[in-house]
Amino acid sequence: MLSRLKFLRLAPHRTNVLRAQRRTNCKSVSSFDDMLSDAKTKEANVASPAQLEVPHLIQQHEYKFNEGKLYHGFQCERVERIPDFDLTSYTLRHEGTGTELWHIDRNDANNVFSINFRTTPFDSTGLPHILEHLALCGSKNYPVRDPFFKMLNRSVATFMNAMTGPDYTLYPFSTMNEVDFRNLQRIYLDAVFSPNLAYLDFLQEGWRLENKELHNRKSELVIKGVVYNEMKGAFSENSLVFGQNLLNNILPDHTYGHVSGGNPLEIPKLTHTDLIEFHRKYYHPSNARVYSYGSFDLTKTLSLIDKEYLSLHTRVDNSYSRIPLQPRWSQPRHVHISSRLDNMGAAFDRQNQIAIAVLMCDMTNIQETFELKVLSEILIRGPNSAFYKSLIEPNFSGGYNQSTGYSSDTKDTAFVVGLQDLRVEEFKKFNDIFSQTICKAMKEGFESQHVESILHNLELSLKHQSPHFGNALLFNSTALWNHDGDVVSNLRVSDMIAGLRTCLRQNKNYFQEKMNTYFVNNSHKLTLTMSPDELYEENFKQAELEMLEQKTSALDNEKLEKIYQNGLKLDASQKAAPNTELLPCLTLSDVKKSPNWPKLSIQTIEEVQTQICKVPTNEITYFKCLFNITGLSEDEVKLVPLFCNIINDMGTTQHDFREFDKLVLSKTAGIDFKLNFVENVEDAKSYRLSLMMTTHALDKNVPDMFLLCQDLLRNFKLEDTDRLKMLIENYISNISIGIASSGHLYAMLGAAALVSNASKLKSLLSGVDHIDFMKNFVQKNNTADIRDQLKSIGTKVFNKSNMRVAINSSESYLPTALEHLKNFLGTLSTLEKTNESSEITLLHPSCQQYLMNIPVNYCAKAFFAVPYLHKDHPTLRVLAKLVSAKYLLPVVREQNGAYGAGAKISSDGIFSFYSYRDPHSTKTLDAFEKTYEWLHSESKIDQQALFEAKLGVLQQLDSPIAPGNIGIDYFLYEVSQEMFVKYRSRMLSITIDELHDVIERYFKEKSKNYGKCILGPANESLELETSQKWKIIA
Repeated sequence: MLSRLKFLRLAPHRTNVLRAQRRTNCKSVSSFDDMLSDAKTKEANVASPAQLEVPHLIQQHEYKFNEGKLYHGFQCERVERIPDFDLTSYTLRHEGTGTELWHIDRNDANNVFSINFRTTPFDSTGLPHILEHLALCGSKNYPVRDPFFKMLNRSVATFMNAMTGPDYTLYPFSTMNEVDFRNLQRIYLDAVFSPNLAYLDFLQEGWRLENKELHNRKSELVIKGVVYNEMKGAFSENSLVFGQNLLNNILPDHTYGHVSGGNPLEIPKLTHTDLIEFHRKYYHPSNARVYSYGSFDLTKTLSLIDKEYLSLHTRVDNSYSRIPLQPRWSQPRHVHISSRLDNMGAAFDRQNQIAIAVLMCDMTNIQETFELKVLSEILIRGPNSAFYKSLIEPNFSGGYNQSTGYSSDTKDTAFVVGLQDLRVEEFKKFNDIFSQTICKAMKEGFESQHVESILHNLELSLKHQSPHFGNALLFNSTALWNHDGDVVSNLRVSDMIAGLRTCLRQNKNYFQEKMNTYFVNNSHKLTLTMSPDELYEENFKQAELEMLEQKTSALDNEKLEKIYQNGLKLDASQKAAPNTELLPCLTLSDVKKSPNWPKLSIQTIEEVQTQICKVPTNEITYFKCLFNITGLSEDEVKLVPLFCNIINDMGTTQHDFREFDKLVLSKTAGIDFKLNFVENVEDAKSYRLSLMMTTHALDKNVPDMFLLCQDLLRNFKLEDTDRLKMLIENYISNISIGIASSGHLYAMLGAAALVSNASKLKSLLSGVDHIDFMKNFVQKNNTADIRDQLKSIGTKVFNKSNMRVAINSSESYLPTALEHLKNFLGTLSTLEKTNESSEITLLHPSCQQYLMNIPVNYCAKAFFAVPYLHKDHPTLRVLAKLVSAKYLLPVVREQNGAYGAGAKISSDGIFSFYSYRDPHSTKTLDAFEKTYEWLHSESKIDQQALFEAKLGVLQQLDSPIAPGNIGIDYFLYEVSQEMFVKYRSRMLSITIDELHDVIERYFKEKSKNYGKCILGPANESLELETSQKWKIIA
């Protein structure tokens, strides 16, 4: 869909403390919380007399597999219907190897498959992570160089990835096409059970010593490797360093005491022999778990797995990979670590973090884990929570850090609460407040309405439908399954909620008793603090240099020659013509049919244009409000991102912020605001800015949903300047975090900002420039002045003259929903209509670098081409896929060592190149410049290469969409379903001649409007190496 092209919001998402290292070159899915987002609440089953006579027989006929029976070597052990999520769970076990297969039968077109292994490293060389990379670099039946990346453009997968967690490795994919499903299934199974694990692939993906000048054996040796550079990039992000150290120190006695992704200073200790042995031991089928989800025929899967792989093995005892519970400490511990100075972060004296973590229960105790998760939400979520009141509202920090929350990704679960951007002298204050908050909560308990709002929000999430439910269910279940937990019972969320409610009714001190166990009388408590060190990067470089010297000093002439020859062999291998004909690929007949979406209708209700979509929504109504804000002044527009962040957290004249939060959570999924930036997709000569409000609620709560929206839009209140000041400072702290993790997105925004005034404004609203603007703005303006400007924005924006709305609801409830919508719109004021759009002007070419004291680069180049509805746009989009797969990935990633690289064209007509966690800068920019040279000289852009690029585009065009978001493209961009079908057909009909014509017209001559941007360390030779003038932004 078109909406997949836009980066509407670049602020990094909060992540869990025990996070996995993941390959990020592929499409991503929604967060773990979406596991609850595609379900039906449990319905009461009232049996008729006829049903009571033969309930077992009726139930049996619904099941496709029966307990105790054998299917292609797999015995069906457990069959259960889960009404919460409208699915049937089948647990099967392979007789010969003991491999467990969990199949979820559900009427969902987006089918999922995954092979999981319990992988427990005992050092920080990144062994499981590097093995994850190598497994996808060719196998017995598919001896192709990196079939994983090759298949990205031979498939219409909605998700393809491989992930290494702290104690597991998984290989998941999803697709809506069954031919594609079977193709990927064969490749993934062969990759994990019969990988080649070639030495040259180990050198490329893991680490290697190589001559700096490849063809000069006398040149100095340097360390290279994809994972090596990836982890250097990961270790440059302070929040990730903090989270990794939290895990290592609270669970120090087993595998969690090590870095599964790999510490850059430890990775060069890994040998190829170690990797081969690890695979033999940990990738045995007896240590594997297989996940299958959706509507495709399971018997074909069972037959393939048994016949081709599992029947070749015998069962082994997999107890070697089991992880024991962490022995509890007798005394709390404190650990202090150093981090790099973040030149884009807070002032030096405030770039500190602190967290307290307490170890809790065995994660396999699912009811206890669920209740502790709820308790954690009650303690930290929103203005009615105890820790929010005591830690956030006093405003002595930048708010919660990214490790805050309840973590259930490891054998022992943990509760973590921490702060970022505070002074060292505030550490003691934090510790004191933590103890005081626990004591106060123990004494006073929790307000019942706050508890109920948390539980309601959880219940609502059971009915909210996500297009990636199968993936999210896998991710949410992986850790529990990895430790032999009951993943099926874990899906009975309604039962767990009911059980908790019963306990709360029967014992008013129920949560206090849990706090007494896990907080008051728990000595397994870690306090972790982190402070910046101005010499951090220098110390790392020195340690890296010493490691390199230690490696090279032990080399004799024979070994030096071998390193030189290996470098040449690897280079030749990387440049060799790929034998992709060995890989399966879809055909045009497999993908010709366009997805069918429900029809949209447009009405005018109370003088407001209303988009209506009748769609099965599982008793939920979805509502979107779009306010045109193009008429705001330039100064006001710059404050809209801040306005979106704080407007729903300040309360109204009718309800203070605490009461309003409780009401919103108890009746809706929340009311969210975000800035929407849309260029004219027909001619790219104008753009419009809008503010979008979104919410959804159970049908029974729709009247309250509209009343709450009405209250917020008409009666918003910003009078509490102390609270406003706190929210502003937390906002600035949060947007400053995680830049390195999304560096390629920021680099592309920075490059595009040099192409047009619209893209420049976009960067000022959501890029690195926005961070700098907000810091300077807050320094120059007091809170009262900022409040007045924000009030002015709300007064001008929240009226129906500049408003469009969209409502998605079921056919049965839609008339009622529209009546409530009409009443809601009737209460809104009418002001003078403002400008619809602003003119776009193109800028002269220029280059800029945002200096960051990190050891890797994020490079981008952007130029203006044509907008979405231009006839050349689909051709350029196909070309971007081709350039990414056939040129940039082999050159920038494989040969030059970046973790990722690619090209894309956005709906606004900006064509971008990018690299991710890149050891080079000017070398990569040079590769971008040589795109035409490669395209012009490349004789192998044949029909197959063209078709593969088209499949890459189809992955985006045909990706599944949730019922609540159907119609979003027309609502935001005014791209109708007919336009979409025409675009898709045009893309599929592109010929090689048309492709070459576009290459000549858009790439032969240097664009008149382009920009280049680098995020990364200083390079004194930058202008000399590029022969261009650069603006350096420190």
